[in-house]
Amino acid sequence: MDSMEEGVEEEKGWGRLDDLDGEYEICICSQKDVDEVKCYTIKVPDHEARTPLSYLISRPSAPLRSLIHGVQIRDISNFTPKNLGPLSETTNKGPQATRYLALLNKYLYSVGGDEELLRSESAEARGAEYFDIDIHQNAILMPSRFVWTLDLTCPDMGWKQLAKPMRNRRKDPQTIVVDGKLYVFGGLKGYEPIPEDRSSGRGWMEVYDPILETWESLPNPPSYTSKLECIIYGHLELEGDKHAIVVVDISEGKNKPTFLKYNVMSSTWETWFQYPVVVNSTIQCGRAVVVDGTKAYWASIVFREARNLSTVTIFGFDLKSKSWAYKDLNAGPFLGYSESFIWTDPGFLHLSDHKFCLLLHSVRSPDRVFFLYCIVLDLSAFIGHNCFPKKPLLHSAVSVQKYSLDKRIDLLDCMIINRGTQPPKKETTEGV
Repeated sequence: MDSMEEGVEEEKGWGRLDDLDGEYEICICSQKDVDEVKCYTIKVPDHEARTPLSYLISRPSAPLRSLIHGVQIRDISNFTPKNLGPLSETTNKGPQATRYLALLNKYLYSVGGDEELLRSESAEARGAEYFDIDIHQNAILMPSRFVWTLDLTCPDMGWKQLAKPMRNRRKDPQTIVVDGKLYVFGGLKGYEPIPEDRSSGRGWMEVYDPILETWESLPNPPSYTSKLECIIYGHLELEGDKHAIVVVDISEGKNKPTFLKYNVMSSTWETWFQYPVVVNSTIQCGRAVVVDGTKAYWASIVFREARNLSTVTIFGFDLKSKSWAYKDLNAGPFLGYSESFIWTDPGFLHLSDHKFCLLLHSVRSPDRVFFLYCIVLDLSAFIGHNCFPKKPLLHSAVSVQKYSLDKRIDLLDCMIINRGTQPPKKETTEGV
């Protein structure tokens, strides 16, 4: 990079994250092959992986060139993505890939999955609406009660099966940590809870206490059915309600989902409100990022008229004013030559103030080389009300980190495992 290019980067502040409250370590959980879990860690910021601006605007007709006026780049940058090796990967003994994982204390939790049982052992499958039968093995594939943990302080020790399994069988249950306990819900896949829970109106959610090493079934939400689905959920820290989980239930209809709130102190549910926010089964979300207990953000690849996998939609919902907005980020300009994004749910995390981290996976053809992108977004201008904004989020990207992978993965979940020191709190994003 010549001095002119360096000056442009300094002038524009590209890639500089001086306003973050320190360095963040992020754990990325992925699916390897069919049913194996592979974990990586990255840091934000990571200067070794930071993509220089010249790399993005040196290509002929590169879309990002329009952001830098009066700049002439003669030579294409020779930036090489940083190689990223796994922190841990399962062997023959370990958890199956599950859509959601959780970080509790120093342990990563993988909950549920599939379990193969003999027909003689699967009486509970009778009447279930969902199960697969392997006629060659004379077995039934059912959701599992197993829970696995990985100690992130010594990942070389591998995954360990938790001595106390869940009370109910679950496949891809959603997970969240509140007040030092692990809450697991959904994933019943059409099965009813165990008879003891069913008779007492419990079982859709249960909680694990790592100190007592016990699982406890919790009351079911209002209007519970075994088909209850929630597409968005998060931990609330509202001023008068600091111990609540919000769940958006779409099982009663896609046009008017119900916002439910569970208080972990009183073990009670309430129907919070209904609102015709556009959330449906095409928006693969899960755990939303809740900022200040009032604003929920999530990222998703949404199928519209064109099947453009380089477009990611960022959603925001203000839980106080009940207003929402969404903006598109065309991540295509960040791709290298012959690269395309892979269809897999994006990772999305809140770093500090108005800075967010978006994780995407790509492949370069024809040599089938795979990459992981970490795009830091500045969403301070993310405002609106019930409208599709005219300006996309391309200008909101302030830094890109790029890593090369040993093979293809499917992103499952991600979490911050180590935050930087916390300075006095700054003013956060105003509204969505």
